[in-house]
Amino acid sequence: MKKSTKIIIVFLSVFFNIYSLIYCQADELTDASKVFFFDAVVFKGDKDTLQRVDVYVLVPYQSLSFFKTGEYYLAQYDLGINITDTSGKKTERKVLNRKVVEKDYNTTQGSTGAFDPCQVIFSLPAGKFNIIVEFTDTYSKKTFQRSRSQVVLNFKQYPFSLSGIMLVSSIEENNGKFVITPHISDNVGNISDGLFIFFESYNFAGRDSVDFIYQLVDSKDKIIKTGKKVPNKIKDTVSRHYIKIDFPEDLAQGSYILRLWALKHTAGEELIKDNIIAASERSIKFSKSNMAFVVEDIVKAIRQSRYAASQDELDYMEAGVTIEEKQKRFEEFWKKLDPTPNTQRNEAYEEYFGRVEFTNKRFKSYSEGWRTDMGNVFIVYGPPLNTSRSNPYGDSRVYEKWTYGDNRQFLFYDNNGFGDFRLTSPPVVNEKYRYRK
Repeated sequence: MKKSTKIIIVFLSVFFNIYSLIYCQADELTDASKVFFFDAVVFKGDKDTLQRVDVYVLVPYQSLSFFKTGEYYLAQYDLGINITDTSGKKTERKVLNRKVVEKDYNTTQGSTGAFDPCQVIFSLPAGKFNIIVEFTDTYSKKTFQRSRSQVVLNFKQYPFSLSGIMLVSSIEENNGKFVITPHISDNVGNISDGLFIFFESYNFAGRDSVDFIYQLVDSKDKIIKTGKKVPNKIKDTVSRHYIKIDFPEDLAQGSYILRLWALKHTAGEELIKDNIIAASERSIKFSKSNMAFVVEDIVKAIRQSRYAASQDELDYMEAGVTIEEKQKRFEEFWKKLDPTPNTQRNEAYEEYFGRVEFTNKRFKSYSEGWRTDMGNVFIVYGPPLNTSRSNPYGDSRVYEKWTYGDNRQFLFYDNNGFGDFRLTSPPVVNEKYRYRK
């Protein structure tokens, strides 16, 4: 895309799968894929030997540490974007210092789904590269890193070629200009009215028309859907195109490849090798729920909800005849606990299953961490303010006490020294999980 293009890139809401950050002693629950999002798309550059690589980064507010200063809340973070070749040698690096100022506290906590977007442009030669994005929060000093591989073509070497594919959640026309909204997430399941893609074609063969067609392919290279052919007039060497992608209603959740083919305009309806003149593809994920990190085993996710749901509610979810029905009932239950029902995030759900994941890492003994007594208390009440251990009898028996801010205390007893702590006081946890922020 040249600077003179009439395309204005505007960032709007995208769907997030983000855990709340939960800390207990030195342990941390999070990973970079839930802290920030990024995408990269390759276009033809202004110079024949260098191509343009657009890197988009989006950081949700709830991933930032805000510090109150006067009437405002301030967050700062650094983005380091490194480009390395296949040998790992660094070829390009750009650093951005970002500052976010917000007046409303709830907005800083993610109640409105607000985020900070940015775009960085690189000029790269043909080859295969790794794009590494490092995020560092100024106040918490936490650092996270994500990467993806990217193939860059020399488009001038081909008679006809296609750029990379940009996912677009909406396109609007405003006074003759197209306003497009990039979708900075591989997950496209929550785009309710289909998905648009934006791409460029590069025509050095003098073609005056071409047909485009897309295919959706699963992880086993099985074709799930082939779209209808879309004829296009090609007037310029560089042309810009938009195509709407419709997904099958019964599309299963999972990972897919979206393939775009350019065909000879005289070709018939059949997609055969002799009719193909160019191609481009990218990976996408499809999950129609903001609960993507547990839906791979919905039966287990329902069982793990027992510290928030009553037995009748668990029975109702488990009674769903199909996996889809269980999933629907599961989502309906957690929707009732959503403290911000007007936003795409469900903070209660994120916090609860964030705690589940933490307990599985921290309190596993003879059973999974979420099944243990410590797991039960942690999921319901969160991290304790203070923990202490004692060994009053001088043998293998160890006591651990957790203290919370309302003088609530829990005493656990490890009788055999193998870390299998059992709750002794109080004997049971009677409360259910509730979002308390």
